[in-house]
Amino acid sequence: MDKYKIGSIEAIFLIAIVILNHIVLNLPKNLIDSCGNATPLNIIYITILVFVFLYFILKLFNNFKGKDILDISEFLGGKVLKTIIGILFIGYFIIICATELRNFGEILKVVYFPKLPICLLVLIFLTIGVIANKYGGHSIIKSNLIVAPLIMINLLVAYFCISGRFIPEKIFPILGYGVNETFFSGISNIFAFTGLSYIYFLQPILKKQENFKTISYIGIGISSLYLFLSVTALVLSLSDVLTVDEISPVYLLVRAANFGRFIQRADAIFFFGWILCLMSQVGITMLLISNIGKKTGNLEARFPICYAVATIIFIIALIPKGMAEIRFIENVIYKYYTLILVYGICFLILVLANIKYKKTHKINRKESDFANE
Repeated sequence: MDKYKIGSIEAIFLIAIVILNHIVLNLPKNLIDSCGNATPLNIIYITILVFVFLYFILKLFNNFKGKDILDISEFLGGKVLKTIIGILFIGYFIIICATELRNFGEILKVVYFPKLPICLLVLIFLTIGVIANKYGGHSIIKSNLIVAPLIMINLLVAYFCISGRFIPEKIFPILGYGVNETFFSGISNIFAFTGLSYIYFLQPILKKQENFKTISYIGIGISSLYLFLSVTALVLSLSDVLTVDEISPVYLLVRAANFGRFIQRADAIFFFGWILCLMSQVGITMLLISNIGKKTGNLEARFPICYAVATIIFIIALIPKGMAEIRFIENVIYKYYTLILVYGICFLILVLANIKYKKTHKINRKESDFANE
């Protein structure tokens, strides 16, 4: 990924795979817990806000063609700021990867492998991620080009199949828990758009950097569409699936759907697609972490970092004692880490870097004019 340039379609699916994986896990339920029946309305609201935020982010990137957030941080504050931002993002992606692995591992254990140790399930996924990274960014990105569309079709079929369980009256009261929870405190639900964090590192690896804006808009657009479909499907379905913390609500709905007499245990087919989705994101996340570590530390080799990253992810994934602690990490630590780093610190760095850029170029122009005189 550091040397391999990716095309526009590959980049779009790179952004989308993040939200697709979160949808398979517990993100829709977390959003519904905060907004109730108004969650579909809240998703429309925060989608508008995210697109406005993305517009300004892309505008701020205009003066830094071919650069990522680490390059811009170095321009603004030297190697010290670059190192700080690199460490913050490494910690951020490690928490995401570890939490997802533990969450999915718990679901897999409950549904199919009740006697299998959770550490073994986590280790299997991490081993696959390390092996994928051994073959470099080319293989990971290309495989995601297959997995992402597959999981998109997978989810669309799932929503269609469970549509028979929809109860339109469930949408009322349309404001859910109230105006405040939907439009004010509900703003914090923008943390769901984790794909924005990938956009900060996307520009240098694009084959056609002039497509950076289009790729970003389409990637976030796909994310918002599937997020809206998932929460709407859950809100309009029976609410009993939202009371179960150990298993993905989307999986419970798929399992309860009627696929006819000729298709038995269709949920296993959907689950297999979700396993591929997680494998793909683990590989991508480990690749991104390794590249950030290499760039931050000015290291020559990238792959050896994968071993250290995998070890740290494995340890962190096993720290939570149960689903209650996993939910705390998702709803508090991960949520506010995203809001502070992705929406706060990075935006501030881009603003200050643009101010410095304009001042520097203004001084350079004055010196050039003086020299010409």
